[in-house]
Amino acid sequence: MISQKQKMKMQQKLTPQQLMLMSLLQLPVTSLEQRIKEEMEKNPMLEVDSNQNGESDYNEGDGRLDDGNNDNDNDFNGIDIDEYYDDDDYSYREREERDKNIETRYYEPGNRESFTESLLRQLSMQNLTEREHTIATEIIGCIDGSGYLGRDLQLIANDMAFRKGIEVEEEEIERILKIVQSFDPAGVGARNLQENLSIQLHRMPSDDTTDLAITIVEKYFGHLSNRRYSVMAKALKVDEATLNAAINKIRHLNPKPGWGRDEENRGAHYILPDFIVSNEGDTISFTLNDRNTPRLQISETYSDIRKNLTNKKRNTEEERKTLQFITSKTEAAQQLIEALEQRQQTLAIIMSAIISYQKEFFLTGDNRNLRPMKLKDIAEKTGFDESTVSRVVNHKYVQTKHGTILLKELFSKAVMTESGDITAIKHIKEVLKHIIDKEDKSNPLSDEALSTELKKNGYNISRRTVTKYRESMDIPVQRLRKELQA
Repeated sequence: MISQKQKMKMQQKLTPQQLMLMSLLQLPVTSLEQRIKEEMEKNPMLEVDSNQNGESDYNEGDGRLDDGNNDNDNDFNGIDIDEYYDDDDYSYREREERDKNIETRYYEPGNRESFTESLLRQLSMQNLTEREHTIATEIIGCIDGSGYLGRDLQLIANDMAFRKGIEVEEEEIERILKIVQSFDPAGVGARNLQENLSIQLHRMPSDDTTDLAITIVEKYFGHLSNRRYSVMAKALKVDEATLNAAINKIRHLNPKPGWGRDEENRGAHYILPDFIVSNEGDTISFTLNDRNTPRLQISETYSDIRKNLTNKKRNTEEERKTLQFITSKTEAAQQLIEALEQRQQTLAIIMSAIISYQKEFFLTGDNRNLRPMKLKDIAEKTGFDESTVSRVVNHKYVQTKHGTILLKELFSKAVMTESGDITAIKHIKEVLKHIIDKEDKSNPLSDEALSTELKKNGYNISRRTVTKYRESMDIPVQRLRKELQA
């Protein structure tokens, strides 16, 4: 017998206007221009404002976007410094300041099939429903260059609700993820190293050694990571030779199934900054780079037609359909115009807060003046949610007199030097790169030696953290640096 139950739950629903704003915030200026062109093609009510004045300047010190903070306050009052320290975590993926609210990734065209294009091609061969295909596409967009899924399933579900209006449960995403994990290369879409190794082993023909390797990875991964081989041998009741054979099989697996694919296939591209920062003395101002972005307005011609039809006492069937069409398109156009205006205001407020926080860096361009900064800091200064700040800073560039910078690079954790000073990780990386540039190329330094050199400079950084920083800067290992110089 089928039983019926009533269930109450609270759900937060975003309005179409909010969904549109979220979508527009994440777009860099080049994508925004394309989006506006597409909207104008779809909606005849939209036209370019003939009175467009061009760019708007914002001065950090003029009071219009005052955040109530003293720009000369360079200490860390009110900040929990422990939140900024490098956690010394290494897991085959660069985790530094990874933003869990990161949006759909933007891929640059190349001459050959990219890693992402390969996954999408394999997806097109699957017999999936439109909903399943949409979820799978979202998952692929969250897979990083190393081949790992860089987002939590709940955050993917939130993104789909926010940006696409699709309600989806974690269980459904998990099911579709298994399909993506069946694609090549083996291990793609794994959420961690353990899952990656397990996927690869399950793809291999079954034999005693492979089965033992699967058991080790899935049940004794902690012992494997810490090289507790004798403990594993005793627990698994196998001899040393059998255990070594299984471990050797694991060692030959690929820890980064997608590593290097995107980098190899990227074509040449041009960077168009979203913000232009300038300064006169100690006063910093910035401009939203929208000179190529058309300012929109509602078509006066169609507005007059709508007004005439509305005032007419009796309309024909055709006129009623025309009025209904114009009204719906006008409402959509007005929503877009308001969302674009709100986008500009949001970008201006958040950029103003970033400049205020990193004023010394913008004045000098010296990474030593880059303050440790998290998304939460800017969210607290502006009153916006962290996810909103994330959408604003991701995939956007700022042009300064010291060069064009990826806005996300201004967000960094901190390291405490032996003298007790707080230094941003970006500066540590700069020091590390300088040491590598100056090394003897006939006998390059190992990561352990690089750690020792950093300690001589006052930075107590472990070997595995050096490895993490080196890989994040795409610097080869010791052996390859020597070979590249041969």
